[in-house]
Amino acid sequence: MNPTSPLLVSTKFSPPRIGSQSVPRRNLLARLQAEHQNRLFLVTAGAGFGKTILLAQWRQALITDGATVAWMSLSQDDSQLETFCLSLIGALQQVGVSLEENLLPLNEEAGSDVMHMMSSLLINTLARTSGEFYLMLDDLQQARDPRITQLLQGLIEGAPHNLHIALASRQMPGLLLGRLRAMGELCEVEGAELAFDFHESHDFLKTHLDSAIDVDTAHALHDQADGWPIGLQLLSISRKANPRRRGGSINPQASSQGLEEYLAEDVIADLPAGLLDFLQKISILRRFNAPLAAHVTGVSEAEAMIEAIESRNLFLQSVDAPGDYQWLRLHPMFNEFLAKRLVASGTDVRLLHRRATEWFERAGLVAETMRHALLAEDFDLLVELLHRSQPSYKSVSHLGQFIRWLDNVPLLLLTQHPDLLIMGIWSCLLTSRTARAESWLAALVDAQLTPQWQDQVALLRATLAIQHDDMAEAHALLEPLMGTTLENPFLAQVCACLTVSALSSLGRYAEARRYFNSPAGRCLRSSSYEMALIGAASMAQMALFEGNVLEAERSCSTVLAQAEQVHGRRSVSACNCAAILGEAYYELDRIDEAREVLANRQDILRFAVPEYRISSALSHARLQLLQESSRSALEYLSRQEEQFRDLGLHRGVAAMLAERLRILLRSGDWRQAEVIQAALEDLPRETLEPTPAQAEVAVLTALSKARLALARQQPELALRALSEIEGPAREYARSGWRLKAEILRTLVLDMLGREEESLERAQSVLAGAYRMGMLRTLLDEGEPLRRLLTRLEIPADKELAAYLQELTRRQPVQTEQDEVEPQVGGAETKEPLLTRRELEILELLEQSMSNKRIALALNLSLQTVKWNLRNIFSKLGVSSRYEAIIIARKRVPRGS
Repeated sequence: MNPTSPLLVSTKFSPPRIGSQSVPRRNLLARLQAEHQNRLFLVTAGAGFGKTILLAQWRQALITDGATVAWMSLSQDDSQLETFCLSLIGALQQVGVSLEENLLPLNEEAGSDVMHMMSSLLINTLARTSGEFYLMLDDLQQARDPRITQLLQGLIEGAPHNLHIALASRQMPGLLLGRLRAMGELCEVEGAELAFDFHESHDFLKTHLDSAIDVDTAHALHDQADGWPIGLQLLSISRKANPRRRGGSINPQASSQGLEEYLAEDVIADLPAGLLDFLQKISILRRFNAPLAAHVTGVSEAEAMIEAIESRNLFLQSVDAPGDYQWLRLHPMFNEFLAKRLVASGTDVRLLHRRATEWFERAGLVAETMRHALLAEDFDLLVELLHRSQPSYKSVSHLGQFIRWLDNVPLLLLTQHPDLLIMGIWSCLLTSRTARAESWLAALVDAQLTPQWQDQVALLRATLAIQHDDMAEAHALLEPLMGTTLENPFLAQVCACLTVSALSSLGRYAEARRYFNSPAGRCLRSSSYEMALIGAASMAQMALFEGNVLEAERSCSTVLAQAEQVHGRRSVSACNCAAILGEAYYELDRIDEAREVLANRQDILRFAVPEYRISSALSHARLQLLQESSRSALEYLSRQEEQFRDLGLHRGVAAMLAERLRILLRSGDWRQAEVIQAALEDLPRETLEPTPAQAEVAVLTALSKARLALARQQPELALRALSEIEGPAREYARSGWRLKAEILRTLVLDMLGREEESLERAQSVLAGAYRMGMLRTLLDEGEPLRRLLTRLEIPADKELAAYLQELTRRQPVQTEQDEVEPQVGGAETKEPLLTRRELEILELLEQSMSNKRIALALNLSLQTVKWNLRNIFSKLGVSSRYEAIIIARKRVPRGS
């Protein structure tokens, strides 16, 4: 067979076609381009990581730059030297390389001298080519003949200055690379770099699943696939097959055989039976090392097995963990596939879990010991282990696991072990299982307790009070402990954290700050334990209560970074920080940052204390209003209201109702707003022992009543409602409440024609809001306040003047329920109506602006531009920007 034979498949000499749906690997391409003069490029990763696509995208860029690129896709037919060389020569001829005739004779008996001659002739031939020449060999793992490696080694070492070789393989080829690395002539891209980052996953999902996919769902799918491109693709297929499944984790095996078939046919088909059995047995482990794997599987050569897995690039990933062991894990989706096969094989899985329990217990790794004891269904051992092992309180996020473990132990037995029961109560409180926490606490109190447990009981009761949104009760329970030294670091941090939260909620900011900076608060200031970080975050929440948004953002950003680094993005401490920052970012009009910080955390925040749960729900709804529609925001608020009602949290109900009323009035729906106001006024009003939560319900009700009165042109009624706010705002030192009341009072005075007084108050509102870092609070009042602010004199202070200019130049953002303006043609036109915003976007489209430039020009978020474009396309019945421009030119004369 010769290289021009029709038996050679021509598709071997060109990469797969890159469609418009391929995600451009911009960062990796930039790196390859920056090192394009290197002699060798080596791309190694397991199946489905996009090695071929990366090289194909780079090939396009190189050809655009004028380089010559020869491509060869290896198959099983190229495993031996003879067929490999025939295909290689065919690839070179495909791009017009004129080859020597004496390159062709070659057989299976060719030795090293022939290899040297072959590589020399190839080098001499390629040296005569003009310009930069790239040889790309894809799927190099198919080349099993060691003489192929020898040929490539000679080709690389003797390559002329214009020859560059790029190899893609599932396994590390047996080349000698040390000298190339030392000379800086080697560029290596490995699996960890090929995995999608979140933004690439988001782009992929928008293209392959849903262009309007929300950030939370995208984060969940990205985390499940762990950046594995083929895994993300199969999850997309699964989700399309189950369109009613929204949010949460999608198990591909439950809805599609795609992943199972792919892995069975393309990954494990040629694995030795012993290696496959080893892989299936270690799939019970979330992480492993060689000694652990040997103990669980009974394979003494576990280290060699792991090396074989690594050499085959079978989705093996390093795990950063302290200690002497080198921890590894398998990709979660591959691990799940193997675990399913393990169960089907009839292996005694409980025996494997018992072995894992033994090893983890000896290693002192408590959480994993408990997990495997539970999976081994050895409950006597579980109780024994809980007694012998003291869990670390460095992270509180993991304590939720104790509920699952303790649920299997009879309550009567638990009461005989107060330490176990207390851990269970803390776990319940941290996951908002308030009813169970109360029943377990009652059982604990009824049992015979020694004095050593009394402080814990007081702290548990204070935590329950906070869960019930009763900060006054929490403070009363904590006061006797303020002078007590708690030896247990966790309890000291809980006490300090709750004390700071209670004092700040009561408006006693100076006391809270003194306590935080006192010796009792040192446990919060000098520790990275999760409870300490939760306490540090409560200081940022206090800044929000005080009305200092900039300080809240500054201090909480630092705590969030530490919480994510030490405890993880979805830890309790990180999610609490996210709720605070979501509110702060929104107020500062950093909308994209607010959405990003809250993304994929709402499910965790559903179990947060009321303050953070309410705050995150409001931030999420306001982001929906800005970036999606008023309808979606109202539906979300309605669902949240019902959940708060079920929990008996009246403040949460009031916050959701007040926000719904504000949105309804913005849309002009007074009748429905009156229904909402009636619901607000029907909320229970406890008169004895007022609390901050009750005060906030009263403030929200009064603000909403004033808004409704303003909308109905009843200024006197609005003033009476606003007069009810000053007392609670003063008692609890809430600057935000006072500012919102002053804004509405300013608008009421303007409606009454008391212009001088109105403008004077507007000037005061402006200065106060600027000092507090408030922006969206003023912007969200819409056009009436903006018009009033335009009548103010320009302040002498340059920064305040710039702040005023920012407020007055911004137009209220329209949503789908806002009014639309008729287009040219009058009332009788049958053409679909476009809003003013949509017309502005069309005008910029005609100037060939990108979505990002349109967003900058109109001061909108990118998501809002995309949402408006979808509306435009739908109204005009088109599917592209070009068609929209053509139709708009016909329907709307220039200058209209």
